[in-house]
Amino acid sequence: MRRYAHRLQKDTYEVGELVLVRNSQVEDTLSAMKTQPRYLGPYQIVERTYKGNYVVQELDGTILAKPFAAFRILKYISRDDPILEVDVSDNERNDNNDLAEEEEPNSDEEIYTDWEDPDELASPG
Repeated sequence: MRRYAHRLQKDTYEVGELVLVRNSQVEDTLSAMKTQPRYLGPYQIVERTYKGNYVVQELDGTILAKPFAAFRILKYISRDDPILEVDVSDNERNDNNDLAEEEEPNSDEEIYTDWEDPDELASPG
């Protein structure tokens, strides 16, 4: 059961929820799969039938003729949905602040890297 947990479908969609419908006609041909959209929509859920299929309508209210099986339906996530916002934890914010607050090296002091020999820099040669 755990092995296939990522494949489990959502149990139910609520009436009025926005969804995408998988375009199964595209899956039959390889050439169409490259140019045609894989999902159609967004559509709005109208009802769930007793067999578990979903009747959907377009956003203008036009109900589609055939219901769709639950495995063909995905939840629609709009671009401004809060689920897509990046949540930076307090630890990452503190780390960035610590980096900004590090002291700059004193301009009077010379900074030597591992490959430079300070004696060679001091004496011309």
